[in-house]
Amino acid sequence: MANNKTIRLDPMCVTLADIQRGVSSITMNKQLGELKTFAKTVKSAHSLVDSAKYRPKHIKVTLQKTSEILLFEQRSLTVLADTEEGKAVSEDNERYDYLTSAQGRRRRTIDAEAQTTALLYKSRDVNTERIRTDNVASYVSNFEMFDTYKDLQATTKSVELDEHKKMEITTYKVEGKDTFIDINQQQSFRLALMLTMRVLAGNVFEHQQRRFRNMRMPDPLAAQVNYRYRVELLWRFQLPHTLAGDQQKAVADLSWCPHNGDLLAVAYGVYTFRDDNANADGCVCIWSIKNPINPERYYKYEIPVMTVEFSPYNPQLLAVGLSNGTIEVLNITELEAPPIAITDRRTLHNCEPIVAIKWITQNKRIDGNYSVEPFLALSRDGSVTKYSIINSPHLLANQLVLLDRIEAQPEGIQLERARELLQANRHPQGLNLCLSPTQADIYYVLTDEGCLHKCSTHYPRQHLSVLQVQEAGANAMDYSPWSPKLYLTCGNDWSVRIWLDDIFQPIITLKHQVEPIHCAFWSRTHSTIIVSLSRNSVDVWDIKQSILRPMSSTRLNGENYTCCKLSLCSRSLAVGNEAGSVLMMAFEDMPFPAYYQYDQLEKSILSLLSNDKEMKQKVKSIGFFGYSEHVRFRPKKRSKTRKKSQQGTH
Repeated sequence: MANNKTIRLDPMCVTLADIQRGVSSITMNKQLGELKTFAKTVKSAHSLVDSAKYRPKHIKVTLQKTSEILLFEQRSLTVLADTEEGKAVSEDNERYDYLTSAQGRRRRTIDAEAQTTALLYKSRDVNTERIRTDNVASYVSNFEMFDTYKDLQATTKSVELDEHKKMEITTYKVEGKDTFIDINQQQSFRLALMLTMRVLAGNVFEHQQRRFRNMRMPDPLAAQVNYRYRVELLWRFQLPHTLAGDQQKAVADLSWCPHNGDLLAVAYGVYTFRDDNANADGCVCIWSIKNPINPERYYKYEIPVMTVEFSPYNPQLLAVGLSNGTIEVLNITELEAPPIAITDRRTLHNCEPIVAIKWITQNKRIDGNYSVEPFLALSRDGSVTKYSIINSPHLLANQLVLLDRIEAQPEGIQLERARELLQANRHPQGLNLCLSPTQADIYYVLTDEGCLHKCSTHYPRQHLSVLQVQEAGANAMDYSPWSPKLYLTCGNDWSVRIWLDDIFQPIITLKHQVEPIHCAFWSRTHSTIIVSLSRNSVDVWDIKQSILRPMSSTRLNGENYTCCKLSLCSRSLAVGNEAGSVLMMAFEDMPFPAYYQYDQLEKSILSLLSNDKEMKQKVKSIGFFGYSEHVRFRPKKRSKTRKKSQQGTH
């Protein structure tokens, strides 16, 4: 028999939490018992409840946001009571009360259509006081007008926006003084001007800035991909005429800020020493990709600037090396601030130009900061000096080593040295400085003899070893990002050579044109790609493809190139020339990087040495020459030996 007892269904007995966790069987039976009045198509509600076949296990509830429905809205409008508008509103309110609740509501009304003008109201928060204007007559004589315009001296100047556009600016002077100069000296105005110029430059260089920020990357799923290894010009950092002056300044050195990849420090001075550069001056500019038109910081010097280098530990510090042997440390966060420290001319070891500066590692203090900021400076006479920032306006100097010329035949490239007369200068010229990627105390000095001197900060007054890496002057040295033992050198013998520690011969030599190589770098995105800069071209090598010629050679019309630096992401390249321009280039149509970079590098080197069995055996004898953290990323190789099956009787 069916149960005739009536049970009231309480809609609040089941919550959404109960539905989410699952409704219990007892509660479900009660709810299904109440649904028997609505199931007219079912013959027996009792059989529906008792049957487990039709008992649902879960209830799905979908919550959706409905459109907003405005039922009624009444806005309050207020005005000041002691004004004319307040009196008019009070009279209007009394008239409204009379017409709605007093005797006036009994008036005779007729419904009719009428057209009225719409009134726009504003809230009291945005209302301002009404501006009252009056017409007042004044008398100005012709003599007063003449005196007024006589004091205002108009001056029109032409400003170059780019190579093809110019703009005329008219300024007025009062009593011979330009008020704009006083305004320009204010830091708040210069900061507002810098931000405004960033916004205006973004309208012109938005596409190029997106490419520099890697917002336009190649599609790995594209149907057609061409590997052209080309270099595309994005923009130029052109030194303004107010800073360049009458003499042409060459780009001597470049340095990217290690903590902010948008900032680039450029040293302007001389690159080739000629008679007309004897009285040249220099400057240092801090460029930002947000404003490719004007530098955001600039520092003028009466002598040429040779090198600049950002500190990797305190990125606001910038070391500047000058042509008279002086070094300054600047804080670029402060406008028009004096240098933090400068070398003392009375205790200066030499007056030769500073050609390279490298900040070295220093232990941290308890508070997490560094106690002193030491860096190494290489002079043109082959001396290396260690400088430290102390609580003094002068840098603390300590000469580490003074190199001597090589008399015997060093290890490395075997050169035929003819007997020469005794030279007056027994010290070679230092050309560049490089730090070891793994040992904090080891540094390398490159000289005009083509030698690589290995030195240590723990052993002053001497060098540890000497290696002949180039037949002429060695200009640059760079370690591979995937190996602390693999490095390259380039020089004036028109070649780029790849070396491996403990092997005193170059394993690979790259040469294709009769031009000195100013600098060369390993790519930070591809383990087999090398970028080199000669006097007139930017070459991109891929040792995986070929070592006979570069994959691309870009030649741009203009002045000769001087130096280059890869950006922090290594997808862009800054190239300086003798005309004072810095060309920002981007690598396009590059191959996709390999997943196991070290394995591809090792495989490419062994493949190139397949014809030289002796050198290949030397490379194999070294074993794994990458970083230790790269070991865990290497794929496991399958064993070539076959496991013997066990035989037995059953």
